[in-house]
Parts: sequence; structure tokens; C-alpha cells
Amino acid sequence: MIERVMKTDAKKETGRDANNDPLILSQDEEMYLDEPYGGLFGDTAIAKVVEELVADPTMDYRPKYLADITGKSEASIYLILKKLMKLGLIEKSVEGKHPVYRVRVGSKKFAALSFLAYAMLDDRDGTDCMDMAVADYYNSRLREEYEPKAIATSDGWKAGPGVITDDNSEESRRRHTLISVIV
Repeated sequence: MIERVMKTDAKKETGRDANNDPLILSQDEEMYLDEPYGGLFGDTAIAKVVEELVADPTMDYRPKYLADITGKSEASIYLILKKLMKLGLIEKSVEGKHPVYRVRVGSKKFAALSFLAYAMLDDRDGTDCMDMAVADYYNSRLREEYEPKAIATSDGWKAGPGVITDDNSEESRRRHTLISVIV
């Protein structure tokens, strides 16, 4: 026991582990390791449910399962699920007699919570998961909206062979060339 305390104190003083590698987490931060989002939202039932939903958004969730993993009653889980449905994070369907809840993966709230989860990992482990997730989100959802498909001007362009127009004017040739470049 005394040896463990001495090792712990040495870690605090040096900021390094037994292999002399820098510590990624301080001991003060380690206490939040098992809490949803690193303790940012406290250790509440709703935070645990949201963490579970974000961790595996493809799963079908039943209230009993969520009650088991959070240690809360099914009645409190139903209230949490009702709130998350109102917020647009999940949707409900019924399979047989039992309700099933699914994450709305197209929701911007889901994307933001995923980014936050990745940010917590990055800060803890020194990785760049959030950067990769943001880049993927941009490339898959935003790039077409914010970046033009082609940029061209008619200055100095000449109609190439195969561009047929009814009008042989220079303006007409430029316009058709510009259209053929963009298409």
C-alpha cells in the first residue's frame, strides 16, 4: 500500500509513468474516466443513456436494456426516452408488443454529440479522432453545398472543335464552351 502511494506521488510530481512516458491523463482526470462524456454532464441517467446511444447508433434500444446498463428504473428510462424523442435525437417504433428506439443518425444533435465524444477521447488519449470525424462529416454532407463543382470564366476561352452553335458569334462560342466545361 505504501509503495503504491509513493508511485502515485511520483507520477504526480514528474508527470510521467513508470516507463518515463508523459501521462496523458492526470490522476484528477482519471476519476472521470468511467463517467459519460468524461463527467462533463455529470453522472446522470440521461447522460449515460445518451452516451450509450452515441456509442452504438445502429443498435435497436429497448427500455429494459437501458435500465439494466444505467441501473435506473424502466419508468425513469421511459421519461428520458420521451425527452430524447422530443429533442429529435431518437425515434420510436413498435416491434410486436414492445417499443424499440433508434438513433436518428441524420440529426445534427447526434453529429455534435459524436464530435464531443471523439473530443473527449482525443484529449484523453492524444488522438485525432474528432478531426477525422469532422473531415468525414464535411466531405460526406457539406462539401457539395459549400464548394463549387467547377470554376470557369469565359475570358480568353475559345470554342474547341465539336462545339456546335446556331450562332457563330464570339459570345455564343464562349457561353457554349463555359457550359460544356461545367457539365
